[in-house]
Amino acid sequence: MIAGIDGSRASMGALRWAADEAVRLRQPLQITHALGVTGQHEPAPDDAEVAVRAAVEARTWHPGLHVTTCTSLGGPARVLVEQSRHASLLVVASRGTGGFDALPVGSVADQLAVHAHCPVLVVHNAQRWAEPTAVLPQHQPIVVGTDGSEPAQHALELAFAEAASRHVDLIAVRAWQEPPRTWGFVAGPDRIATDADRALTAELDLWRTKYPGVRVEPRCVHGTPAPVLLAESRDALMIVLSPRGTGGFGELRLGSVTQQVLDHASAPVLVARR
Repeated sequence: MIAGIDGSRASMGALRWAADEAVRLRQPLQITHALGVTGQHEPAPDDAEVAVRAAVEARTWHPGLHVTTCTSLGGPARVLVEQSRHASLLVVASRGTGGFDALPVGSVADQLAVHAHCPVLVVHNAQRWAEPTAVLPQHQPIVVGTDGSEPAQHALELAFAEAASRHVDLIAVRAWQEPPRTWGFVAGPDRIATDADRALTAELDLWRTKYPGVRVEPRCVHGTPAPVLLAESRDALMIVLSPRGTGGFGELRLGSVTQQVLDHASAPVLVARR
């Protein structure tokens, strides 16, 4: 498991989430600090100590946690994408020390959500958990969005695993809409809603068998997917989504629904990259 940091309060808050995940899943944690590209950024004298100081903090929070550090020259996104090839999870803050505060998600988090080789947890407003006395969410449900696609199955698997390890409820959300009016027969709203509900139930059956201890609530909601997910996850511990749904251009970018949720969610977003 890897936590990407830059010394900001937000990255320290994201590190707390990473340390909590590592302890709960009994995995070692690597803290990575990328110094930037030579010539574009002159490392400060104490830059090499950022990851070491962060490791000291992480061991203070969890004395038994096995922590290693890595300080590397290179752009943060490039360094973390490469390291993600051998990681089970990558955790970063939605924004760090650079960029434009008006933008919802920093470029590093955005690029990792698109290109990482493992699941990526993007922690929004992570500075909320930078203080050692701050309490991470523990009892809220996890929300997962699904549309029946193959990538959504990986999101469901991750969501069930997270809910099982945290002993919390899972809310599985599927949005449905009436198709555009065309010539010929068009099913009515009641039929579309019933079909969506049956499809969601069938999707969940496999994972309910694998994770019998997880209490899951299926919710089929009329509306556009991104606003529906944002509304359903207002009080969630985290949101789990696949990078893409049923349409689009492969790995060129995030799916529009995932991008909108990543941009506007207040809860951490777990992007279920493989």
